[in-house]
Amino acid sequence: AVLPFVNMSADKADEYLSDGISEEMITALSKITGLRVKARTSSFAFKGKNEDIQKIGKQLRVSHLLEGSVAKAGTKLRITAQLIKVSDGNHVWSETYDRDVRDIFAVRTEVAQQVAGALKLQLGMADTQRLQKKPTENMAAYTLYLQGRNLWNRRTSESLKQAIEYFKQAIAKDPAYALAHAGLADCYFVLKDYDAYVTQRETLPEARAAALKALELDSGLAEPRVTLAAVKAYLDWDWTGAVAELRRAIDLNPNYA
Repeated sequence: AVLPFVNMSADKADEYLSDGISEEMITALSKITGLRVKARTSSFAFKGKNEDIQKIGKQLRVSHLLEGSVAKAGTKLRITAQLIKVSDGNHVWSETYDRDVRDIFAVRTEVAQQVAGALKLQLGMADTQRLQKKPTENMAAYTLYLQGRNLWNRRTSESLKQAIEYFKQAIAKDPAYALAHAGLADCYFVLKDYDAYVTQRETLPEARAAALKALELDSGLAEPRVTLAAVKAYLDWDWTGAVAELRRAIDLNPNYA
């Protein structure tokens, strides 16, 4: 399990970045063959809580925990990460990275590779390629995406509407940013559940269009397939089509809860 990385930046508004990096690590590690990673909902239940590491590990039923912190100053980042063995509470591996914000994807990949090595997992060619793949080359778009995901996770009518705007801005910066389109699709799909003045007839077609665009840009993403499955079920009552999309999503990312 990846515990929420602690925001050590002077600006507390940078918490979207520490949360975003935590989610990036969950996503990256979940793509490694042979490694099972707990979903965000499980690990983020311990955000801000000073619980004993061994107790957390037992509650989550995991053998290892990855924790860390993020500090941002201008364009500079300091990311610390440590892998802890739950059974004895000892550090298996730890590292500090002082990098430019533009190197954030390289750090993500390096941490995932180091964790895999510490756990004696052999990375295949496909694993390595997945880890090295950058979702976007535009850091402004990436920052907007992380802010959008941070708001999406708050699950209120207002936060979802704000998230939609952030995802749209990210897409404006990089129209080929598939995950930003996927985030937009997610927001449009769940908005009906948090805003009494919004109907699924209004938002689900928008969710479908954004999900299809994400898949057009990157057919290997699991996230938009799940949203597309939900649209097929709720809007079309196409159960067979929905199941097919969900099964494909599981094939693409078995750890995507």
